[in-house]
Amino acid sequence: MEDYRHRPRKNTPHVVKAFDTENGEFIGRVVDITADGMMLVTDDICTIGRVFQMRIILPVMVHHKTDVNVEARVIWCEPDPNPSYCKTGFHFVNLPGEDGFLLEDIMHKLNLVG
Repeated sequence: MEDYRHRPRKNTPHVVKAFDTENGEFIGRVVDITADGMMLVTDDICTIGRVFQMRIILPVMVHHKTDVNVEARVIWCEPDPNPSYCKTGFHFVNLPGEDGFLLEDIMHKLNLVG
């Protein structure tokens, strides 16, 4: 698979979960993240091009917030070595300025940036 990332991703040792804000359903667990996108381990195959409104639950409080809302598009999806899961790559779309800064701050606080 060709790598289209503009920034290096960092694996997170924290349990960070993402939920669909439209129906409240669990989407997956964040495996790695940048300010541009992230990879989740999901229970199901996600359709490439699908856009999700997500709520990411933070492992620590940052700026008095315990979650951040993002809009993210599926850019790839492939089976995980564990056949019960898939690895899914997302690109952040229309990330509001405040949430973009919050996401960057979270990445720094959790040592997810170099």
